[in-house]
Amino acid sequence: MNGEFWEIDEIMSEFRRIRRALEDFERSIFERVFGPEERAAVPLYEVRRLADKIVVCADLAGVRSKEDIEISLEGNVLRIAAHLQRKFSPEGFAFSREGIEKYHLEIPLPENVDLENVKASFRKGILEVVIPLKQKRIKIKVE
Repeated sequence: MNGEFWEIDEIMSEFRRIRRALEDFERSIFERVFGPEERAAVPLYEVRRLADKIVVCADLAGVRSKEDIEISLEGNVLRIAAHLQRKFSPEGFAFSREGIEKYHLEIPLPENVDLENVKASFRKGILEVVIPLKQKRIKIKVE
């Protein structure tokens, strides 16, 4: 009976070795085509456009503090990057065996954003960015 357990351990060990070899092969193929894996993920997010502002909410689960978040506006693109406290490895997802280390999100914005008055807050893992819109008001004469 002990021999049977030894055989199962040996078979499982061989399966693990084959899986590692396949993962290494897969990684080498994709690195040649796409470059090294960044280990970043797009967080769940929502963009709401209201009459006078745009509100972006992003779920940054695993980000511990606001110091781990970088927000920038470059041209008409809002960029959000956040570093996780520890790597997150969702089971069963392709190309994420190494673990996700950060979030990265880019959102195109309209031309009329008010860059001087953008505000951001981070509470309980949710980032909220409020981007005011410049209002063009034209007086129309009634004839």
